[in-house]
Amino acid sequence: MLPKKLLPVILFFTALTLHSAAIDITPVPEENLSVVVYDIEAKKEVVAINPDKPMSFASNLKLLTTASVLENLGGGFRFMTIFSFDPADGILYIKAAGDPEMVIEKMWLLASDLKRRGISNVTKVIVDDFIYGNQNRFLSNSGEKGDNAYLAYISPLGLNYNSVEMFLKPTTDGGTVEISLSTPGPHFLIDNTAKTVKGAYNRLLVTATPKEGKTLITVKGTIGEQIKKPFAVYKKIYDPTNHYIETLLFLMGEKDGIPISRERLKASVFSRESAVNFTLKSSPMRDILQTMNRYSSNFIADSLLFFMGGVLKGNVYKGIDFLKEYAKRELNEDVDVINGSGLGNDKNFLTGRFFIKLLKKVYSDPYLSIDYFSTLPVMGEDGTLKRASAGNDCTGFIRGKTGSLTGVTSLSGIMKGKSGKLYLYAFTVNSFNGKRYKDSWDFRDKIMQQIWEQY
Repeated sequence: MLPKKLLPVILFFTALTLHSAAIDITPVPEENLSVVVYDIEAKKEVVAINPDKPMSFASNLKLLTTASVLENLGGGFRFMTIFSFDPADGILYIKAAGDPEMVIEKMWLLASDLKRRGISNVTKVIVDDFIYGNQNRFLSNSGEKGDNAYLAYISPLGLNYNSVEMFLKPTTDGGTVEISLSTPGPHFLIDNTAKTVKGAYNRLLVTATPKEGKTLITVKGTIGEQIKKPFAVYKKIYDPTNHYIETLLFLMGEKDGIPISRERLKASVFSRESAVNFTLKSSPMRDILQTMNRYSSNFIADSLLFFMGGVLKGNVYKGIDFLKEYAKRELNEDVDVINGSGLGNDKNFLTGRFFIKLLKKVYSDPYLSIDYFSTLPVMGEDGTLKRASAGNDCTGFIRGKTGSLTGVTSLSGIMKGKSGKLYLYAFTVNSFNGKRYKDSWDFRDKIMQQIWEQY
């Protein structure tokens, strides 16, 4: 006869074993996996595999960033970028606001709007981009370095997430490789010595480096003429302020080479009756967060953290304190995180139960939960989950924040199970032994399909 005090312990570990056995996790060792599923109606966990084991959840960290931003700024918050133009001297003044959502499509509209208001023949641009201090660009703390777009600078004035998208394709044997950029204008310098050769091999080397306030794109190597689909490359911008202003002036039809200077400007500059004054309002924060989570934008996540740190605490790098304070105050959790995006393979270790506690907290607030859960992509329908679980029955019933790093694939959020009941869930696999990201994504989709079927 077992002592009564041992019975709950045995039942607990038996439950964990049953939870694990009910899900086919092959070929992943159980120690590399964490899965927690919480039944909202019954108020209990129905799956718990390594629920308290600290692991990398990659971009699932943006779930904590989202909650903190909504609490501290609110879903209706808007960034205000201010413009003022003096027709007498042709000087265009710009006050940067930290808006992270400006993309080329929106800049076309901005340029058209400024032109209609009478801004033309610009002789000089004076920009106040000191909202974060003396620097006008910062790097997120991730432990990674390089020129890749996901390592873009965070800045008070930014365009296209401070990155450039380019497409490269072969021409004819011996011919120069063709390059096209998604962002027009004079900001980019191109050094292209890449050649087209016979065959179907891609041996191109593309790098981005700073040069005299511009971004130099260097393309070397060869690409086979049999490759028909353009090869996409994404690189970061090295002078975000110049990139923004030079592109805007180009779209306005202004001449190249207009001088740009940085000055701290008084508010009165933007309220003169004799000037053309205009305030560009960003989308409300709930929409910005939707873009961040649906497309897993590291740039937006860390921009929002830097904004809160710079404006509310006087130091951009103190933005991380908002995440730690939220976790401690609302979840009674001490977290060791270094950024708001989840970048860093050996950083930001959290547990499955932490994410369940976070999701439960948000779900308990009916109004907050509307803004929060609507930011997440839907399995098989949009965002980073658009191609997930293709053809599976769970398509359309699972909302989740994806996460991907080398060897790491994660998904956490809310789902409507096959039974019609609602569940919160947190999933991650670490040290996945696969050659392609798709292999780990397929494994993730297999696990989620099983959970959906069973619940």
